[in-house]
Amino acid sequence: MKLAGFFGPYLRRYVPWAAVALGAVLLFAATTAAMLALIEPIFSEVLLAGDQVPMTMRIGMKAEPAPEAGTSGSLDAGSPDAGPQDAGHQAAEPKTFLKRIEHSIDLADRLHDGYEWLKRRLGIDDKSVVYFVPLLFVLIYAIRSLASFVSGYSFQRVGLGVTTDIRNDLYKKLLEQSSRFHAEHASGGLVSRVVNDVTMMQVAVSNRLLDFFQQSVTLITMLVLLISINSKLALICLVVTPVILYPIIRFGKGIRGTSHRSQERMADLAQLLAEGIRGHRVVKAFGMEGFELQRFSRATNRHLRVNLRAQVLANLSSPVIETLAALGSAGLLIYAGQNIRAGNLSVSVLVQFLTTLLLMYDPIRRLNKVNLMLQEALAAAHRVADLMALPNEIVDHVDGPKLETVAKGVRFEGVFFGYDQRQVLHGIDLEIGKGEMVALVGSSGAGKSTLVNLLPRFFDPDDGRVTIDGVDIKAMPLQSLRALIGIVTQDTVLFDDSVRHNIAYGRDDLPIERVREAAAAAYADDFIMGLPDGYDTLIGEGGLRLSGGQRQRLAIARALLKDAPILILDEATSALDSEAESHIQAALEALRRGRTTLVIA
Repeated sequence: MKLAGFFGPYLRRYVPWAAVALGAVLLFAATTAAMLALIEPIFSEVLLAGDQVPMTMRIGMKAEPAPEAGTSGSLDAGSPDAGPQDAGHQAAEPKTFLKRIEHSIDLADRLHDGYEWLKRRLGIDDKSVVYFVPLLFVLIYAIRSLASFVSGYSFQRVGLGVTTDIRNDLYKKLLEQSSRFHAEHASGGLVSRVVNDVTMMQVAVSNRLLDFFQQSVTLITMLVLLISINSKLALICLVVTPVILYPIIRFGKGIRGTSHRSQERMADLAQLLAEGIRGHRVVKAFGMEGFELQRFSRATNRHLRVNLRAQVLANLSSPVIETLAALGSAGLLIYAGQNIRAGNLSVSVLVQFLTTLLLMYDPIRRLNKVNLMLQEALAAAHRVADLMALPNEIVDHVDGPKLETVAKGVRFEGVFFGYDQRQVLHGIDLEIGKGEMVALVGSSGAGKSTLVNLLPRFFDPDDGRVTIDGVDIKAMPLQSLRALIGIVTQDTVLFDDSVRHNIAYGRDDLPIERVREAAAAAYADDFIMGLPDGYDTLIGEGGLRLSGGQRQRLAIARALLKDAPILILDEATSALDSEAESHIQAALEALRRGRTTLVIA
């Protein structure tokens, strides 16, 4: 799936915040340029002052002729061995000293000229400039800091908002998938995409995009300054730029591929971790802690190797780019040196150009790092986008016919269904009238659970159809269809919440009396009241703080409270003791009257 089409709808929701963020970035750049505009004329005046004295003086060397062969430069004028050359040299020293004094005076004059320029530009007097200039810099810095804060917060708002919406939609997408999809995809990998991949995208959108825009604007500002200083030297830099950009792009692609594999390894880790924790009793019972630790260690080592390859690419990119930049700078210096000798370029302009060029190094280095991190985020975004692009096997027709109750019954008409290449159901025809109870009996794997799972559309049949009161359930809104069905499976599913909330499940406004009534009908009220906090007792993940029979009674109470006209009992009493089962059978016998019931024995 193309990322532009994937991110577009999400970004459009946050256009105002994105506009504020970009505006703040531009304001940040404008204040930076304003400071440079105030400093640059004075800086230029100081540099231009250097053109009035010889090169040797500008770099702090004495303008002395080299001593001839056979003479010593250390002899003084009073020595009998001192020659005419040495005497002339010493006579030149006062002149050199005077030239340095003249140079200092000239620098002072230039600074004064810059000072006068600043007064003229601001239209203020000598007294005011002393106070105005510092206050002006404080004001510019304050605006710059405010722009930095606003841009940072706005990008965070966009990033957090977009990734929160993506995470919610991704979870919705997973909930909409069929049971066949979840049977074919490891839960750890799906969790990794919702948690890890989206988090990487969040960091990229919230932080790295801000860095990208700030450093890009800084580079553009510096480039404009380079062009204004010397367009020919700037043109040379532009010619060298593609050479530097090439490794940035190549290393970025390598990082993206490596990051994709890293996220896959992370999904494997999440799957192993979830299995180990969920099956900890089996692990301990078989003494397989060492075996599970070895499996996990092998997975972490695979993840380590992939990450190390990514680090090689990341750490190799900067030296390569710096080397290419150094080669480009060397060529620039050779060209500049030739122009200085020819009198086509002044040293002050070269110094100003090189100073600005050196200031560009940090933004380039930061952009390279941002690019590598963005490539990692792009790899995660592709994984998320691919999952979001999967078609829903179960299509919800929200505008279809709705049924409030069941008047006639349920029919399975020529139903076929299979997993991959294994066919499970072969042309099943079954009719269950209103208030009738049908028991499905057969060996394990015969397709009993598969058949009843077609009714709430956990799966859709490969061929044939299922109807309620003559209406094809595929045409009905899923919410309306599933409101007609109460179900208790052999694999009891409870949530890490209180007993009351597990029975009421999603209907927390129900009075406790109705919850207790359903629990009593499921022969669960007595043991619930014996818990530390009664109906407010937290039962742990999957109800691990309860016995198997207690968990199943809560599931039955939940189905009874729903009071749906169709009831599915998939080995609902398999974990109950004989006394509890007798009470449940009596309750179910009373409840099934007037309801269509499918029982898997």
